[in-house]
Amino acid sequence: MNKKKKLLLSSIAVIVLGLTACQSSTMRVITDSQTVVVPKSPKKVVVMNYGALDTLDALGKGAIVAATSLSVIPSYLQQFNNASLSDTGNMKEPNIEVIKKVKPDLIVIDGRQASKTEELSKIAPVINLSVDAKNYVESTKNHIQVLANITGSESKANEIIQSLDKKIQNAQSVAQASPKKAIVAIHNDGKMILINSSSSAALIHDVLNVKRAVPLTIMPAQSKLGKPAPVFIDDNYIKSVKPDIVFIVDRSKAIGNQGMVEHYFSPKVLNKSKTKVVYLTPDLWYLSGGGAESINLQIDEVTNALK
Repeated sequence: MNKKKKLLLSSIAVIVLGLTACQSSTMRVITDSQTVVVPKSPKKVVVMNYGALDTLDALGKGAIVAATSLSVIPSYLQQFNNASLSDTGNMKEPNIEVIKKVKPDLIVIDGRQASKTEELSKIAPVINLSVDAKNYVESTKNHIQVLANITGSESKANEIIQSLDKKIQNAQSVAQASPKKAIVAIHNDGKMILINSSSSAALIHDVLNVKRAVPLTIMPAQSKLGKPAPVFIDDNYIKSVKPDIVFIVDRSKAIGNQGMVEHYFSPKVLNKSKTKVVYLTPDLWYLSGGGAESINLQIDEVTNALK
């Protein structure tokens, strides 16, 4: 096995192993930081990870979802916004009492609820299926397989993954044929910031191979915080960089706040720089991703912008 393949395998976030024999009603989920014993074929699952929620839906297992965060549930998952599901509340501050009343067999979270893992684990086994931006596709496919193994839908997962591989290849061909270069930005509270290496940028540039208008470089660290200094996107930046496309993830709109104002960029500046602004579906890109359905929808939005 070559070094590159070893690194890839070691980066995969989750591996599922049988706990004992195939007749066992439990299995072991091993992540980078923990090992969790979970039930096979759970009857009631609390899902606070929208990528996992759409994966269960794609696997035909949406009926086992007993509760999720309904306050900001993405539009493409509105089928789950109904009276039969309990609302777990704020994504970062889940309603523990509601989850206790549900009496779930399993709880699926992402990084937003990571700080609550210990508390949630007292209710039911918890697995964290946060997407790995550095290995976006492998992470997503691995999560699909994990949920398929837990729910006994491996055959469907294989179909989904094969279809996803073909879709990615087609999208890469579109990106390769297009001369267009792009930047990815996030809007939050009236400010637009370049996100050149986030999970959204990783999918657009590193997976789908959309050309970067701005090279991926290490930005200078702030003296005190040690974090990369933000690069603000405005008319002057557009004039300087002249990207063919600006992909925008509107965080404010995704969480129910004031979205990006009309004509944030001057139409004259955009026209002169020959720059097209592409508004990505906010709740899909900011609140979700890394799921069987969400990644397909995201790929469609990117490839449509290149045509």
